[in-house]
Amino acid sequence: MTLKKQENQKPKVKKYYFRKFIKEIKRVRWPDSKKNISSMTQIIVFTLIFVLFVFVVSTIFTLLWNNIQVGAGN
Repeated sequence: MTLKKQENQKPKVKKYYFRKFIKEIKRVRWPDSKKNISSMTQIIVFTLIFVLFVFVVSTIFTLLWNNIQVGAGN
């Protein structure tokens, strides 16, 4: 009889999920605005350098391919 009751029962929903979530978020040590600005600046500078690098490499390969006429229908 108890086996049938256990099979018919729905799994218990975790109570207080959002309370635990908020409690955990409050424990996180968030960086201050100075650190955020510093990190954002580093990311932007790195991204610009990477974009410039990809642009230069792409331009060089385009010029090389055009000079040796790769893909030209002769």
